[in-house]
Amino acid sequence: MSQSSQINFIDLYQGSLHGAGEEGLAEGTLVIKSATDWESFLNKINSVNNISGQFNSIIDFSKNYVIVAVDSVRSTSGFSIKLTKAQDEKDKLIINVTNKGPKPTDMVAMALMQPIDIIVINKTNKKIIFVTK
Repeated sequence: MSQSSQINFIDLYQGSLHGAGEEGLAEGTLVIKSATDWESFLNKINSVNNISGQFNSIIDFSKNYVIVAVDSVRSTSGFSIKLTKAQDEKDKLIINVTNKGPKPTDMVAMALMQPIDIIVINKTNKKIIFVTK
């Protein structure tokens, strides 16, 4: 039986980009391991609106990685994406990604937005695997 334990992470930002996809982020997950890649990512998310002004964007990459989950561009509000749990297993780190959408009876605004979630984890040499729930 394999040993696993939940690891703690820091929530940096959860919300939506409002550039109708102009930021150029594809749906998926990212592991950002360097200050150069982080700076490039921040330039993308800030290209339409200054998103990083809403969180502390100074990361020590000698100790941490940034994990990002990006949903597709949506035509209404009510959608979200969330990195919900990080599980440390023998040779890998499993991170759960949860997507939610509005119920058919929910009131939603008509607007183009792209849900995004950003967390900070401790640096690891383990393979990072994402599981969508």
